[in-house]
Amino acid sequence: MNNPTQNVPVLKEVESREELIYLLSRASELEHGLACVYLYAAYSLKSCLEEGGLTEDQLLMVKTWKRKLASVAVEEMLHLAQVNNMLTAIGGAPNFRRTNFPLPISAFPFGIKLTLEPFSLATIERFVMFELPEEGVLEIDLYIQYSALRDKVIQAQELDLTGLRPRQFKAEPELVERFGTKAFKFQEPYEVDFKTVGEFYNKIASGFRCIPEEILFIGPKEAQANARFVDLGGKLISVMNRASALEAIEMIVEQGEAPTQQHPDCHFQVFDTIRTQLISETEKALENNTVFEPVRKMASNPMTRFYDDTTGGTLILDADTHCAADIFNMSYDTMLQMLLRFFAHTDESEEELELLSRATLRIMTTVIRPLGEALAKMPLGDPKDIALMAGPGFGYNRDINLLPHKDSAWIFFSERLFNLAKEATELAEQKTAPVEVKEASAALQALSELFIRKTAQRQKVEPKSEFTKLEHTPSPEIYPSLNGPYLVKGVNNLLNSKGEALPAEPQMALCRCGGSFNKPFCDGTHARIGFDSRKLPGRTPDRLDEYPAADYKVCDNRGICQHSGFCTDELPEVFRLGKEPFVDQTAASGPRIFQQTKKCPSGALSFSFTDAKLNNEAEAPVNLPTITVSKNGPYRVKGSIKLDADFLQGASTEHYTLCRCGGSKNKPFCDGSHWYNNFTDDKN
Repeated sequence: MNNPTQNVPVLKEVESREELIYLLSRASELEHGLACVYLYAAYSLKSCLEEGGLTEDQLLMVKTWKRKLASVAVEEMLHLAQVNNMLTAIGGAPNFRRTNFPLPISAFPFGIKLTLEPFSLATIERFVMFELPEEGVLEIDLYIQYSALRDKVIQAQELDLTGLRPRQFKAEPELVERFGTKAFKFQEPYEVDFKTVGEFYNKIASGFRCIPEEILFIGPKEAQANARFVDLGGKLISVMNRASALEAIEMIVEQGEAPTQQHPDCHFQVFDTIRTQLISETEKALENNTVFEPVRKMASNPMTRFYDDTTGGTLILDADTHCAADIFNMSYDTMLQMLLRFFAHTDESEEELELLSRATLRIMTTVIRPLGEALAKMPLGDPKDIALMAGPGFGYNRDINLLPHKDSAWIFFSERLFNLAKEATELAEQKTAPVEVKEASAALQALSELFIRKTAQRQKVEPKSEFTKLEHTPSPEIYPSLNGPYLVKGVNNLLNSKGEALPAEPQMALCRCGGSFNKPFCDGTHARIGFDSRKLPGRTPDRLDEYPAADYKVCDNRGICQHSGFCTDELPEVFRLGKEPFVDQTAASGPRIFQQTKKCPSGALSFSFTDAKLNNEAEAPVNLPTITVSKNGPYRVKGSIKLDADFLQGASTEHYTLCRCGGSKNKPFCDGSHWYNNFTDDKN
């Protein structure tokens, strides 16, 4: 692409620190708003065949769209962080504020409204236009083609192109008389002479080129965020001088609007590919008279209350949905507060800075993401259209300001997370709550516990006991969520492979896609990689083989074996690796075989004496409900923890093994795939 730091656009150059701070603050608001808009469209796309309207091939395509939209939103958050580093570098303050949705068309000079809309052709066309390269980047015929599409998008909003510039300021008549009309030509405090995001950043780049380097960079270098703490693909640049500032701007523009041949994953190309695929699939469905309905029926601009900075929206009237939306908004609010504290930190240690950074990411991926998905499936409460779902409104409160004092800021975070966790736990207990609410409540419980331990609140609050009081079902259970984590309730014993206790909450979300960076706990990676929790073809069949002897019987079901090797390693004369039949039940005494079958972690092996009395005497002691994270292998579960899954023939329900590498063909049970896909977990 043309390097934005080398272009010579017909723009008025930025010559003052004040104007550069203003433009960077506006860029921050834009990147922030775009991230929310893209995420909302992603949440509106269906995730499973049970939602209807899609074939399996179409679902795969739609899930790819969903992941692409979410990944672009993450890159917008990278741009937001990068812009704030630039602000800090030149003496400005971090800015995570923005206006509530829907924004008026005049909010930015691109002529395209910034609103929360479900996915549609019109929505994806707007996204393409948000990322449209500036003139000179695309070949001329392509630029003309997309300029026509831009005109179509703008005209669909009933906005005359000629009304965009200049935007007249309605000044008081006496001020016009005193200073003249030219003084009030633009609403902005500085001249707005750009019409694309690329031109916007070119104008910002002119400030870094024109203002003398030795006087521009006055911000403390140590206050900036860096890739050590902000986990955004390692692409965050520390801005120390003119060269690094221009490099950061080039990265932002390249990710957004670079030409296809040089950056096939740029936002412009991602959105345009989705647009053409949507048109093609829609036309194919019409030709074949088939159904293609990839989008959930969601409201536009949902909100829990009207805000004074919006032009209107759709109120959420259903009580449970309203509660979920409030939890979503306050979790989002808390994340922004943490980001502000992180970017303007004063007294935090390296460990505390890392915790703040990781916590904001965890809120984004394990709280906001599942709650957004849940709200996309929860009713708006519109009596005129009961099928209309709500969606997340990204409601923005007035309290998004820097908390300047470290101790009080951290207590604020721990209190907020604790209250959110209580609200989410209560909501998760409602029978109608989507499973994603349970996922979010588990994450909030863990975050709450983490922050309370770091503050004086640990002497006042015992989170585990508070959350346990809210549980309606105290008996331990595991629910393997569809394409998501294991949702665990009421299990107090969580151990690593060394037998050491891991932090166990009343509700937990344990990773089963194999990709979490916070193993054994879920960090939302399953959504990013498109984890599929279905059983797969080619798995070992569900078949119970019986091997009777005179006084006892050995049973085996290869379909549930995790291939730990305890039986073949320790009693090879009975359990014969690579031989048929697998079991020689006469090669050892009954009691010896019985003792060995008790060691089978998967429950595939079982043993029974012919004499029922001997069976009663030989019954194993009752195990406490325990989940052990085995070394580079599955979860080993014992203690009759209820599992919401169909057990195979003859399999034990007292102890079993669950896949955590993501590769088992017999999910949720382990089938030994971790051996073949080289699954590792160095921490556990």
